[in-house]
Amino acid sequence: MISFETRPDRRLLTQALRRTLRRSLRLFTLCGFILLLPAAAALLTDDPLVGLGWLAGAVVFWALPAVVVRSAVQASWKGYGIPIAWQFSDAGVRMDSALMESLIRWEALESVEPIPGQLLLKVNRQQVVPVPIAGLTPVDRETLAGFLRGRGLLPEGAAIAA
Repeated sequence: MISFETRPDRRLLTQALRRTLRRSLRLFTLCGFILLLPAAAALLTDDPLVGLGWLAGAVVFWALPAVVVRSAVQASWKGYGIPIAWQFSDAGVRMDSALMESLIRWEALESVEPIPGQLLLKVNRQQVVPVPIAGLTPVDRETLAGFLRGRGLLPEGAAIAA
């Protein structure tokens, strides 16, 4: 059993959500670039008002990633903006805080993705549980990595960085 407590860190939560939502965020950016085509066509056919409308649409799509991430962080902050006690055991991953108590059984997890300062416990492609590990000692991080490798959730050789 591995137990530790984490303190709230809005920057880490933002990084975790940005990583989780990266495909959708890229799609928004791509749509913005695609809207430049009709904008350019409208400007070249001497219809600048329509061209400006398409350009405004592109700008909206480029702004969406920042808005989506900020909204996701705001929605998640109530649960992650307080100290959380984590426990990794044979039963699964237990998360205890003043607001909630939960257990994620190992069978529910598809994989674990290490990113700087945290682990993303992946339930599916869009649903993750971020676990900050920046405060763990190198020995504790390696113990946790070995435990997760033993469960088949962390690839061999994958390092957990602070």
